[in-house]
Amino acid sequence: MAQELPLPVGPLNDYGQTLEREDRERLSELVGLLQSHGVSLVYLASWHDPFRDPARYAQAVFRAWNLPAQALLVVFLRGADRRWRVEAVLGSEAAAKVPPAGWEEILAQARIEANRLQPASAFGNLAQRLLALLTTGPRAPARRSWAWAYAVAALLGIGGVLLLGRAFLCPHCLRPLRRRPSFRGILWVCPRCRYTRTGRR
Repeated sequence: MAQELPLPVGPLNDYGQTLEREDRERLSELVGLLQSHGVSLVYLASWHDPFRDPARYAQAVFRAWNLPAQALLVVFLRGADRRWRVEAVLGSEAAAKVPPAGWEEILAQARIEANRLQPASAFGNLAQRLLALLTTGPRAPARRSWAWAYAVAALLGIGGVLLLGRAFLCPHCLRPLRRRPSFRGILWVCPRCRYTRTGRR
């Protein structure tokens, strides 16, 4: 099957006719920036998969081209249904430099954008995200803030205290009210200022 594989022509191998001149200029710049971070990004777009298995095809191309350990090959394959499949193979050194979790997210986005946008745009976005990942590291998961919960609990606590105080304290002198039965029902009386409030039986 090796004779059915395309030949390498550099970092950008556009056998699927996906790149315009401005795309090549933009992508060449990104490839150079990634090279400075120790990752050799290689692009292959093709309409022909002799294996009918994009993952196997990408592995076969990586071996046939004898790509170095720092290489990261990204393959865009157009199927009979005219949809693009995206697969990638990382050399051992590239795999050591690229955080797996961040890379899986980047690759998943490229698989979506390959058909929503164009392969050139999807690959360009992949290269930019990969550069950001290597420059700043993986994004830390957002830490959940419980400040609002504490504030609500404090307000509820204050409200509860105020309601409790209104029920059992004199509103004038804040002395505890005393419960006294009467013919009209239950009276709550302040022993100091004689404030009186009726209550339920």
